[in-house]
Amino acid sequence: MSETASVPSKQSTAIDYTLIVSRLRAEILHGKDIERCKEILSQQNVWRKMPAEGLLQWASLCQMAGAIDTASAVYDHLHRHHPERVEAWKGHIELLNILGKRQELVQVLAAAKGSLPEAAYRSCAEQVQSENAASDDPDMDAASAPFTGLRQRQAFIERYMSLFSGREDCFARQWVNKEEQKAGYYPVRRPMEPTDVEDHLAGRMTYGIYLMRSDATVKTAVIDIDLAQAFRTTTLSAADVTRIKRERDWLLRRLQELSLEVGMKPIIEFSGSKGFHFWYCFETPVSPTFARGALESIRKAVAADVNAFKLEVFPKQDQLSGKGLGNLVKLPLGVHRSSGKRSVFIGCTDTSTEAQLRYLMGIQPIGPAHIALPKEADQAKAPVVLHPKLEQWAKEYPELYRLEQVCTPISMLIASCRNKAALSMREEQVLFQTVGFFRRKKTLLHVLLADQPEYNPHLVDFKLSRVRGTPLGCKRIHSLLGYTGDFCRFEHVQTEYAHPLLHFPEEAGLQEPKSEKIENAADAIDNLKQAIRIVERFLGLERPP
Repeated sequence: MSETASVPSKQSTAIDYTLIVSRLRAEILHGKDIERCKEILSQQNVWRKMPAEGLLQWASLCQMAGAIDTASAVYDHLHRHHPERVEAWKGHIELLNILGKRQELVQVLAAAKGSLPEAAYRSCAEQVQSENAASDDPDMDAASAPFTGLRQRQAFIERYMSLFSGREDCFARQWVNKEEQKAGYYPVRRPMEPTDVEDHLAGRMTYGIYLMRSDATVKTAVIDIDLAQAFRTTTLSAADVTRIKRERDWLLRRLQELSLEVGMKPIIEFSGSKGFHFWYCFETPVSPTFARGALESIRKAVAADVNAFKLEVFPKQDQLSGKGLGNLVKLPLGVHRSSGKRSVFIGCTDTSTEAQLRYLMGIQPIGPAHIALPKEADQAKAPVVLHPKLEQWAKEYPELYRLEQVCTPISMLIASCRNKAALSMREEQVLFQTVGFFRRKKTLLHVLLADQPEYNPHLVDFKLSRVRGTPLGCKRIHSLLGYTGDFCRFEHVQTEYAHPLLHFPEEAGLQEPKSEKIENAADAIDNLKQAIRIVERFLGLERPP
């Protein structure tokens, strides 16, 4: 995890806690250094000094990261020092119900009775009593905070069920044997009801859906991104950690861009500390062959360029055989029974269940007729119709947009910059020694580096003035970045020294950078735009990327 998310010093003020909570939430949502996040979250000398509001957020982060013991300790601290905070009691009760810790739940309820006003305590007690009456399952959980009005609640659940729709007459329930550390699913042979979704969202149960419908069609398909096995079982080197972060940032951005280019907007779910789900929810049922073909075209465009992650497309079948039910995927926003971790949609910064469900109300299902997949034989020459979100980027910075398409290692660095991830010295060196040879090098480098934690426009200009010679070669770039993918082929150029700028014949003759002197009106305009961006950034007026 970057230094910007490190523990605050003793001189830190209250705003520092807001900063570290914000940075930790971003790290956890993107699966960044989960173990390091847990280490920071567990430091009592940090969270014991926080105000009540900060402690509530800290406990939520602990649950997101799977630091359950720390979450319980934070709640205990809240009860002792801020017994009036009803949210803390309800949050603790919810956590204990998720974990099935009945004895501790009784103790917390007893403590709440002596600390809360009668009405507040009664609401907590009634929640637990109603859930015990409704189910004898040991994993029952108190109902989550109610939505504003029954109709709104019903609309949220209906939207959820409409988007994440699988087989109509069957779904799956997760089981776990904590003693043997085993987990799996078994079929529940009846239609899923809204009450089942409520149970799933509250953590009482954890359910999955069988993607293939009974008529051999699908309404939902998934690209599953998991950390490769080789990076789970060994102690990771610093280079491996950097590679994982770089590939993850690039995958999240590149998969979304490729999806938008062909008319499909995915719902991206952080499924835990090891992976992500890209959900593609169709407006009407489609054939599994069509859905898989669309997703495979996206997967194939990136799969060969990463080795830290494994990408799979579901469903894998064209039709069901025998009594099989096909592939299943765990429904989003649920709790994993063994780890206690809850998944979230990364497109919504508020991780509360209500906010996450509200986020789905703005999602439009994919219309199959709007999917523009070129035929395989025509893919090389088919024009790409850019999504409006990408069109502005491509229009303002065509060099960077094109570089993203043709050079995967550099594309990963650009993705890191656009995601505001801190670059290493090597990564920064690669950018200066490649982008630093474009005609608009100054503008492009400032755009890329403006969101770096230690961005200094004068230092960027100084480093750029020191760039000499020729662009960094492909072999050297691969070596510096630890990239193991294929090298580009430059069939139109006869040269023994391959470098990324050979993709840009219009930039030929710029091997030796020119001086920083403004030579024409275009240069003057670029410098003016850069000055405006710096002022906007300083005033907090900068437009989101």
